[in-house]
Amino acid sequence: MNYLSWNCRGVGSLRAVRILGDLLKSSNPDFVFLSETLVEKKDIAELVKKIGFFDYFAVDRVGRGGGLAIMWKRSVRCKVIDFSRNHIDVHIMERSNVSWRLTCYYGFPERSRRHEAWNFLRRLVKYDNIPWCIFRDFNDMLCASDKAGPHPHPQSLLDGFKATVEDCGLLEVELKGGDYTWEKSKGKPNWVREKLDRAFADANWWRKFPLCKLTVIHIIKSDHDPILLEPVNTEFSRKQFRFKFENTWLHEPSFKEEVIKHWRQIHKLHLLPKLLSVSSYMARWGRTFFHKFRDKVKKQKATLYSLVDISDDDGLNVILRNGRNWRTYFYMRSYIGSNEQKLFASKRKKSNHITHLVAGDNEVVDNHDEMSRVVLDYFQNIFDGDNTDNTQPVNEEIRVITDEQIQD
Repeated sequence: MNYLSWNCRGVGSLRAVRILGDLLKSSNPDFVFLSETLVEKKDIAELVKKIGFFDYFAVDRVGRGGGLAIMWKRSVRCKVIDFSRNHIDVHIMERSNVSWRLTCYYGFPERSRRHEAWNFLRRLVKYDNIPWCIFRDFNDMLCASDKAGPHPHPQSLLDGFKATVEDCGLLEVELKGGDYTWEKSKGKPNWVREKLDRAFADANWWRKFPLCKLTVIHIIKSDHDPILLEPVNTEFSRKQFRFKFENTWLHEPSFKEEVIKHWRQIHKLHLLPKLLSVSSYMARWGRTFFHKFRDKVKKQKATLYSLVDISDDDGLNVILRNGRNWRTYFYMRSYIGSNEQKLFASKRKKSNHITHLVAGDNEVVDNHDEMSRVVLDYFQNIFDGDNTDNTQPVNEEIRVITDEQIQD
C-alpha cells in the first residue's frame, strides 16, 4: 500500500482539488494525509465523496489556518488513536495481521516554537511500542545541505532537531526524486529551497519494511511538493526477506565506494537501523548489478560461440582467454548439484559456528551470554565513542578461535 502526503495550503479551491485529482491518478495511493486544509470537517466529507475514498478523519482548522485530514480506501484497515492540531496518529493493520503505527505530522511553522515541537516529538515516541513511522512536514532540517539559498539555517536549530531524532531512536527514510520539498521565489535572486518533508521510522518498523521507499512528487502550482511513502512488507511473501551478500559485488570497482558513501550519509543513530539501511541499499544495488552481470555472461557466451571454428594460433589464444573469463563468471554465480550443495552447506554451517572468542585482554570465553557481551562491548566501543567517522583504528579487538586452537 502507498501513503501520500501533501501540504495543500487550502483544499477548498477548485485548483487544489484538480491537483489532488491528478496526484491520485498518477500515484494511486491507498491513504492520503493533507495538512493545512484550511477547511472544516464537512468540507473534507464532500471532498472524500468526490474522489471516491472509503472513509476519512479530519481536524478542523483554527481561525483561518491549520486543518488536517486523512482519508483511505476500503483496502486499508486503520484506526485513529490520537490527534491534535499538529498530528493524527493511526494504527495500520495490514495483511497477515501485521500492525504498525503511522503518525501524520505537521510541525509548528513558527521558528520560535522549535523547542516545543521537539518536546512534542519526544512525547509521541513514548505513546506506543509497536513499529512506528512518522512522516510529512516537520518544518525542520537536519543538516546545512537541506537548504539552498540565502541565509543559512541556524546551526543551533539543526543540532536541536538532530538531537531530537536521535533521542527518539529514529532513522530517516531516504528521499528519492529530489533534494528539496519546498521552495519560494523560484528563479529570483532570493530563491529558497528546503527539505522540510520527511519520513522517519524506529528499528521495529525498519525490520518489517527494510525495502521501503519515499519519493517526492514535483508539482508546478504548489510551493510544497507531495511525498509518497511505499512500505514493502517482506512478510507477505512465502520467503521472508533475508539479506545475502554476494562476493561478486566486490568485483565491481564502484561497490565499496558507494557503500561507504551511503554509510557516512546516515545520521549517527542506533547500530541496527544503520545496518538495516545499508543492507537494503546493498540489496537494491545488487539487483541492478545482477542485470549488468547477466548481460556480461550473455556477451561472453556469444563471444565463445563465435570462435568455436577458429583453429589458428591467434584464434586459439583468443578462445583460451575468453574461456578463462567465462569460467570466472560461471563460478561466481554457478548452481551446484544437490549432494554437493548439502556437503557445502554443512561445511559452511560448521565453519560459521563460533565456539570461542578471545577478547582484547586475551580472555577466552565460550559461554553464549559472555560471547554476546564481548561482541556488544566491541561494537559499542566503535559506534558510541568519539570515533564517529570510523576512520581511526579501534584499540581493542576480538578474535574467533576453534576447538583445535584451544587444544594447541
